[in-house]
Amino acid sequence: MQAIILAAGRGTRFGELTKKTPKSLVPVNGKPILEYTLSSLPSSTEEVFIVIGHLGEQIKKHFGNSHGRLKITYIKIKKLNGTGGALWQAKTYLKKDRFLVLNGDDIYRKSELENLIKHGWSAGLAKTIPPSSKYLTFELDKDGMLLGARYPTNEEMTQGILISTGAFVLNPDIFKYKLVKISNGEYGLPQTILKSIRKHPTKGIIMKNWIQINCPEDANKAEQILKTNKILP
Repeated sequence: MQAIILAAGRGTRFGELTKKTPKSLVPVNGKPILEYTLSSLPSSTEEVFIVIGHLGEQIKKHFGNSHGRLKITYIKIKKLNGTGGALWQAKTYLKKDRFLVLNGDDIYRKSELENLIKHGWSAGLAKTIPPSSKYLTFELDKDGMLLGARYPTNEEMTQGILISTGAFVLNPDIFKYKLVKISNGEYGLPQTILKSIRKHPTKGIIMKNWIQINCPEDANKAEQILKTNKILP
């Protein structure tokens, strides 16, 4: 299986730190976030593509052309166009098989990614209280298949909603769909996937150990979680 890791963002919520360091290289317990991501890849992963943009040369210099047995290829983008736009840049590199998509600035547990790839098309979801009401809450049917997504109610904002973890298993058929532009003018991958679910049923997989890192406070929280939970990579 091929894996595409999206690591082109600016990480503006980290302030001065990410003006000189790409967010995916921000250290958590002395190790770059992206190193956790690479270490969590399923055992069947054969090749990795890292989409880079802001300060991407630092990522390339740090990891080189391999991580353990995995070959790494870098795809440099000139303009940030959201998660959808970033994945579309990898289009010509992908085979006809299924592939895994991950954020390069979040931390995943390997066992949960192994579970994710057991299904044809799948989307990693996590129940959490979102940082803002701009996050979509995803809805599943009784079999755990994606039905759609909507903005949360005020009550749901206090109780927690199902949000995307940025982890998806897809195949090249996704590129037959027109990218969906979201409110900030970028192209959203989750929103584009929702256009395809009628023809490509997508399993929603709950990922209880996903760690979202948006700001320095999240990085500090991640450090504490990793120190107390030795199962995580």
